[in-house]
Amino acid sequence: MSDARQDNDGYRRFRKAMQAGTLQAGMVVTQNELCDLLGLSLSPLRETLVLLEEFGLVEIKPRTGIRIVYPEVAFIRENYQFRIMIEVFALRSFGDTVTEEWLANMRESHEEARLNLSEGGPFEDSLIRFTRLDMRMHREIVEALGNRAILDTHDRVQENIRMAQQVHRRPGFRSALLKTIDEHLEVIKCLETRDVEGAVAAIEAHFRASTHRTFAA
Repeated sequence: MSDARQDNDGYRRFRKAMQAGTLQAGMVVTQNELCDLLGLSLSPLRETLVLLEEFGLVEIKPRTGIRIVYPEVAFIRENYQFRIMIEVFALRSFGDTVTEEWLANMRESHEEARLNLSEGGPFEDSLIRFTRLDMRMHREIVEALGNRAILDTHDRVQENIRMAQQVHRRPGFRSALLKTIDEHLEVIKCLETRDVEGAVAAIEAHFRASTHRTFAA
């Protein structure tokens, strides 16, 4: 996926509307309604719909409207499988070049996130901070490949999984985030000892657990 496609203005607006809840999974809207919701005229909306349909985020239904994808089991599984494939490949490269500074920063940031989540303060604030940390850790691993096309695809897959988690979130999500922190720290611990294959095993275990948590939500 090229930068130009990733930077499509309508695509970015669609993602923001999904995150904000203006658009919701499973919703059916007309083209005119979607124009109003995204603040687009008809021509750029049609260009955006081609992209969204290709990415599996909408279904165009004649005489019915535009259906926003609902992240069912197949959608979640496919995105996790793709993400695992990318990150396992990237981690083997990243493990050879990771710096002590990065590891120390990641460990400290995760311990701080654990404290924020465990103290029982405003959950949404802690969630936003941890989501940023989670995205940064996984993205920086993939950045080690130095391949913009892979990184752009990984960004999109991460967004798909976050959308699924948002849709399926249930009470107890705070404990799920604490488990994620423990799993991340296991990856970090292996990298600290330069055990790259151990880190690969740890990240595969993390994704298996994360997939199960999303399905079980």
